[in-house]
Amino acid sequence: MDSSTLMLDLLWLLLPVAAASGWWAALYSQKKSRARAQALLNSAYGRGLNHLLNEEPDKATEVLVRMVEVDPDTVELHLALGGLFRRRGEVDRAIRVHQNIIARSRLSEDLRAQATLELGRDFLGAGLLDRAEQLFRNLLERGEYEEEVCRHLIDVYQQEKEWQRALEIGRRLQKFGSDSCRLRLSQYHCELAEAALVAGDQERALRETERALEEDDACVRATLLQGDILARQGDHATALQTYLRVERQNTELLPEVIGRLRDCYRRLGDAAKGEACIAALRERYHLPSFGEEGKGAPEPAALVGQALRYRCEQCGFSSRRLFWQCPGCKCWSSVKPLKTVGAA
Repeated sequence: MDSSTLMLDLLWLLLPVAAASGWWAALYSQKKSRARAQALLNSAYGRGLNHLLNEEPDKATEVLVRMVEVDPDTVELHLALGGLFRRRGEVDRAIRVHQNIIARSRLSEDLRAQATLELGRDFLGAGLLDRAEQLFRNLLERGEYEEEVCRHLIDVYQQEKEWQRALEIGRRLQKFGSDSCRLRLSQYHCELAEAALVAGDQERALRETERALEEDDACVRATLLQGDILARQGDHATALQTYLRVERQNTELLPEVIGRLRDCYRRLGDAAKGEACIAALRERYHLPSFGEEGKGAPEPAALVGQALRYRCEQCGFSSRRLFWQCPGCKCWSSVKPLKTVGAA
């Protein structure tokens, strides 16, 4: 075998070895690079946790926020961190974390939408309702997190007392099958009815109460408003029949109409029949004796020294007057009379 043939054979033998060596070198370099990156991440995690344990949340936030630039996979960690800050009441730190996430240029659209939702929650928690509304509206226009966004917008509009907007979002929320939607919509119509009464527009107020009853035919508040408007207009016979609807709507709230019934019967010239009707209701349903002297809730000055009469079934908030929306947990129609107060 001549020397040229031998060299050619050796070359063919060495080619696989060279290829394997190159592959091994590249793999080793890649592993080394990943190891350096992981070490950097571990170091950052350690520093961040150390700052948290030493109650230095500002420094912890700075370290962890910088980690987004090192590894995009840490974004979800930051989202969790921001949520933790918000739940602890440190809303300003939650806002900072979520704003830094959104500022990342290479963030995926899904993560950007999630961070935007969290930032909207931060603003809502901080009472920055306009900024929260803007973020939620932007998400709603893009069709992202629709159900959650609608629930947050409902909260915003309730706090702002923007009842017409609350109605619009509430109707959009209905498609998700929320059991409380119709009850809420009914209460929003009642709020609009009360606003119309303040403005002196009784006809509009009546229309709103009708819409409230279309949403929830068991809405005692709408019935009481209707009866009060009719009584103001001098139609005491129709007002009387309206008040009596409460018996089939919610017997727990019958004490709220006793004073109204008495007044209607008196104005119709049949006080004796009124007392007989009231006595029958009290006996039939074992009604407590409070709530009989006036048409509405007593004035605050008249409540001094009186026992608690109402309690929220959701959060236990107690009061001496009826609230249609609980001041504690913000639930609608959850405040009910105490059954043990002054029973007849």
